[in-house]
Formats: sequence, C-alpha cells, structure tokens
Amino acid sequence: MVERGVFVAELALPLEGRALLMEFGSLDGWERGLSLYYDPEAGLMIRHRQGRGLVRHLLPGALPGLQGTGRLSLHFDAPARHWSMRFEMIDDPEAPVLRSRGANPLPMLPADVAALSEAPARLGRHPAVLWFGLTRGNDLPARAPWIGLRSPVMTDRGPVAAGLLQPGELVETADNGLQPLLALQPYSLPACGSFAPVLLRAPYFPVQSDLLVSSDQMVALEGPEVEYLFGEDEVLVPAGALVDGQSAMAEQRRAVTPSVMLVFERPELIIADGCALLAALPDDPPPRRCLELYEALTLMALLGRGAHRRRA
Repeated sequence: MVERGVFVAELALPLEGRALLMEFGSLDGWERGLSLYYDPEAGLMIRHRQGRGLVRHLLPGALPGLQGTGRLSLHFDAPARHWSMRFEMIDDPEAPVLRSRGANPLPMLPADVAALSEAPARLGRHPAVLWFGLTRGNDLPARAPWIGLRSPVMTDRGPVAAGLLQPGELVETADNGLQPLLALQPYSLPACGSFAPVLLRAPYFPVQSDLLVSSDQMVALEGPEVEYLFGEDEVLVPAGALVDGQSAMAEQRRAVTPSVMLVFERPELIIADGCALLAALPDDPPPRRCLELYEALTLMALLGRGAHRRRA
C-alpha cells in the first residue's frame, strides 16, 4: 500500500460533455475500485473504493475550455487523514489553477493503478487520457535532461552507447577535448504527455541515426540564422522546442523510457553522432546562451523557411 503519495493524470483538453475517463473494478474477494469521471457541472471526480471504504475526491467546476495538456494531481496522506487535489494547464502557466481538499483518503494499491492499463480497463479508457501514474512522497518525478541508452557518445575509443559508459571514461567535448565522466544518473520516467521525449532525426541533427532525448535536453545550434537573430556563434535550445514533425518528433510509443544523464566536473557539450548535447546539472551555468521558448520558435520558423536546416 502507498499510504502517502500522489496520483497524477494528464488529459488532452478540451473535454466536451460528461465523460468516464477511466475505471477499474475488482471483486476477487476484496471489492476495490478506482475511477476518474468528469461532468462539466459537477467537476472532476476520483472515486476510490476498498472493501467497505469509499471516498470521492471532487474538484468542483468546469475544466478550462482551452486546447492543450492539463494535469490532475491528487496528493493524499492516509495516516494524517487529509488530501488535496489540483488541476493545471501545463502549456499555459497563466491559466487558472483549480484546487480542492478534504479528509480521510484511502491508501492506494499500486496494483490497482496498474490495472487501469490492463484489459478490460485499458480498452474502455477515454482517448483524452495521455498518461497516469502513482508515486510515493509529495512530488512528481522531476523532469530532467537525459539521453537514450543507445545514443552513441564519442569517447577516446570511438562511439559508445550511453548506457554502456562507465565513470572515468574519457568523453569527447566540444570545448575542452576529452573529459573524464564523473557519474551516470539513470532515469526511468514517463514517456507520455508533458514527459514525452523527442526524437532528433538524422541527418537534421545527428548524422547517421536518430537520437532519443528528453524534451528538456539542450541541443546546440549554429549557423547564419543563429548569428543573424542573436549575434552568437552558437546557442542552446531545448529539444522540445525543436519538434516540427520532420526534423524532430515527439515520441510517445512507450509508457516509460529508460535513460541516463551524464555528469562531468563542469557543464560540457558532448558529441553524439555529430550532435552537440549539453551535459549539466539543472543548476549549473550553461556554457552557451540558452534561448527562451519564444526565441526558439522564432529561430525554428526562420530555419524552416531556409533552403536547408543546419544540424547541431
């Protein structure tokens, strides 16, 4: 049992009319149930049953009529006997945030949440549900820059798959030559909704094979368009801002993506199949200017109108 944790679901909006978004029920000697229901007048409700215990977590009011991705988060603490729920638009930080709270939540059984992804619950799930999950503690998994385990990272012995690198390995960097790898931080994060990774396509970014990276992974871009717009030889752009359906694509064919973050003594631009990727902890100062989202969109629009795209 998870006695303290967060149940989260991301939804594609807008939702039209009443909808049973997902539902699981079991009568195998211990009656259990978990469902998510939306009614524009009543609001968004999680109905949770365990034996004789039944709790309804209600978020009153209609959801925003905006187009984008919304996240529902149910924070519960069964021993402390309180819960809180919020709904926010991920794509629009200025959109209103809906909140509610209550008492006496039930602990959650991970197997019941997993059952929402199995038949027959999976077959009846509403298409607006992008992903959902359960985590212990008070926070969701942190978004982080990472690269796929098969990404070919250039080292002193040639290209090596990122998942096979070892601490102490000499990795080629764009600024400082060969640098020793201090550590590898493995991740296993959701690969849907706002956590969806990005596939950088060859030959637009990598030279020979596509690269799978997180949407937060910074990619170095150079060329006359960069110099014209920003007066810099090279800038860093989050991979999520590069998605255009051709040179970079949102990859949502899997539920979870095993990956790794490379850690050096200082921030470094590593070389993966000719593509320069930033390896740095979230609070480290980057070695290049990092573009804001609106700047990245302007750059991508200019690149799209050019005769060809400059790879990283």
